[in-house]
Amino acid sequence: MKHDCQETELLISGYLDGELTQSDRQRVDLILEDCIQCTETHQEMKKFRKGVGDIPFDILTKKEKTAINKYVTTNTWANVGQLMFIVPLILLYGTGAFLMVASVIKDPEAPLWLKIGLPSIIGGLGLMVFTVVLQRIKAHKTDKYKDVHI
Repeated sequence: MKHDCQETELLISGYLDGELTQSDRQRVDLILEDCIQCTETHQEMKKFRKGVGDIPFDILTKKEKTAINKYVTTNTWANVGQLMFIVPLILLYGTGAFLMVASVIKDPEAPLWLKIGLPSIIGGLGLMVFTVVLQRIKAHKTDKYKDVHI
């Protein structure tokens, strides 16, 4: 089968992860039957993934443990920083939206369509953002690539 081994390498990675469509899996199977170089690449990737996955934390060198712990610590502080930014931002915009809607509703000269439309738009936007955040939290629990670092 005519193919480019560099492009096939990407397919082999997806093949090992189980993320290819049926047609792509069949294509990789055919390529692996025909191409010795791609078969060797497949075996090396498979061996490497098994080897890396089987390394217990106790066997790692002090340098590797330090690098892992440094990343975890950095990641923790990044999460704290994000929370310190996002929570006040939500409170600020939420308070501003509430005060704006309250002033429009209390204004006797404001038209009825504005008194109904503005709270609907702001409430709908808030509900949509809340729903998306909940969906992302639920999806994060089952995301098989959440621990993959590039």
